[in-house]
Amino acid sequence: MANTIPQGFEPQSTSSNYLRLMPGKHRIRILSGAIAGWVFWEDTPDGGRKPTRLPLEDSPPVEHAETLKKFLAFPIWNYELGRVQIWEVTQATIQRELKAYEKDVDWGDLQSYDLEIERTGNDKNTTRYRVSPKPKAPLDKDIEEQISLPNLDALYRGADPFATEDISDEDLKESGLLDK
Repeated sequence: MANTIPQGFEPQSTSSNYLRLMPGKHRIRILSGAIAGWVFWEDTPDGGRKPTRLPLEDSPPVEHAETLKKFLAFPIWNYELGRVQIWEVTQATIQRELKAYEKDVDWGDLQSYDLEIERTGNDKNTTRYRVSPKPKAPLDKDIEEQISLPNLDALYRGADPFATEDISDEDLKESGLLDK
């Protein structure tokens, strides 16, 4: 019996808060400015691994120099999944393309148009990315109403950017968000 679905195919998980670029084309919209920094992975006591992120101005530990990467993290709208996710970009090729579009007078602000990211290849040696801007257009009103932006700075603390924290009235007053 012939397989209709290619061997090794796995559906993309909708539960992740982070964009994983599988081979194929992915359409996204950047929703706000990025944070930038350094990321490296550390072993956990239970045998797992977790990312540690530092702001660019911080000095990363020398012992992680071999695996250290610069990153940009954006909140994005993932059209395929119909939800907000975080896109952590560690690939220098994608970072260069994003900077080029942002500096280009015809494209400019990355939040004013959709991007299509195409990934080809399945391993370190064959994976390639291509970023293509789509015509400028406002974000659909229905999507705007669904958006709740994550707190990207939580990534530096190893916390969940999507967690909602209870903020006291006193904290709101001190921040100027609530009348005193």
